[in-house]
Amino acid sequence: MIQDKLFYYGFRAANIPRKGMVYISLIVLYMLFSFKVIAQTKVVSFNKLSLHEATSLALENNPSIRLANSAYNVNVAGLRQSRSGLFPNINFSAQGSRTEGAFIFNPDFPAREQKYNNYTTGISINQLIYDFGRTTSRIEASEDLVDASNYDYISAKENVIVNVQVAYFSYLQAQYVAKVNEDLLRQAEEHLKIAKAFYSAGQRPQYDVTKADVDVANANVNLLGARNQVQITRLQLENAMGIQNPELYTVTDSLAIVPFNISIDSARAISFNSRSELKALNFRLQANENLVSSAWSQNLPALTAFGTYNWNGFEPTSLKSRWNAGVTFNFPIFQGFAVSAQVEQNQANVQQVQANIESTRQAILLEVSQYYLSMKEALNRIDAANKLIQSTVENLRLAEGRYNSGVGSATEITDAQLLLSNARITYIQGLYDYNTSVIRLKKSMGIISNGS
Repeated sequence: MIQDKLFYYGFRAANIPRKGMVYISLIVLYMLFSFKVIAQTKVVSFNKLSLHEATSLALENNPSIRLANSAYNVNVAGLRQSRSGLFPNINFSAQGSRTEGAFIFNPDFPAREQKYNNYTTGISINQLIYDFGRTTSRIEASEDLVDASNYDYISAKENVIVNVQVAYFSYLQAQYVAKVNEDLLRQAEEHLKIAKAFYSAGQRPQYDVTKADVDVANANVNLLGARNQVQITRLQLENAMGIQNPELYTVTDSLAIVPFNISIDSARAISFNSRSELKALNFRLQANENLVSSAWSQNLPALTAFGTYNWNGFEPTSLKSRWNAGVTFNFPIFQGFAVSAQVEQNQANVQQVQANIESTRQAILLEVSQYYLSMKEALNRIDAANKLIQSTVENLRLAEGRYNSGVGSATEITDAQLLLSNARITYIQGLYDYNTSVIRLKKSMGIISNGS
């Protein structure tokens, strides 16, 4: 409030009208907000980017990593809180009071007016001796939850790795497709020159020139779309990395075929032993089983030691001391069915986690099978597309030869160019599908890593 008043009177001292104050205040607030937003956006400049570097940037800057790390820290703090039950509770207290008024000590005597102060200070200690595993079971459950959250953190990192690597290959694919469309435009422009030359010599009709001109226009449209896709996939890659780069950059890796030889049975076996999601669920199952034991043990007695040391008196300078110590044995008889309800609740949580484990195992089995078959299909498609490219290159050469010799038509040239372009794009799509299928297969097996 004081700063607001100083802000206001500072404008008034400068003889700025009230309406102008409002405008200036809005401008200042907008500038402050804009500066804050810019400050929170991490800008990283680089000229070249490898797959490994993109993955490292994503692991460093993606917010989902920080979210998983925060969840891990929450469970670590919960573990420390559970362990506190094994340590003594030490409390210090101090109290001062003033009493005034009539006191009746005996019905046969009149009331007496008294005024006095009372001061009390002391230390108390309570230490759990034994509670039949109630506290230790709760500690073990907290330890299991910490382990589960650790595997959740690993799973979050794996998801980030998959997303950024898929985005990286999407950017590569878009660049390759744009190059195909650039070549198609160049071929269409070359054919347009030839058609114009034949038309000028009277060897071809006007239709050929018009058809070639339309092909150039179509190639331009396709190239614009391909270049726009390059920009979109670049933004998606930067989003997956959690950064912005205002400069143009190139990606150094390629859509190469890196063999990944494994049988489907081996892939399934590895996935059941390596998936971090399954490991996290198994630890959560153990945690809930320990919570069942901890809840049930509330039916059993607890043994606690205690001790106090106090100073008491009517004047702060003349306090008298006293102490006492002992052992408390507490045996619960009836607690309103709260314990049985808590046990049933934790048992239901155990059943829920067991069902999640079975569901996750089935989902993992499906993922591994799908991505394994997709990888194999992509390899076959790459081989077929490679043969198709060879055939379409020869087909285009023959069509151009026929056209240049005056036998073929403009439509044959267009069809041959489109067939070659589509074959090259099919090959690129196959390379993309193979690489992304390998990435997702490794993720489904639990062996994805920060690398190329």
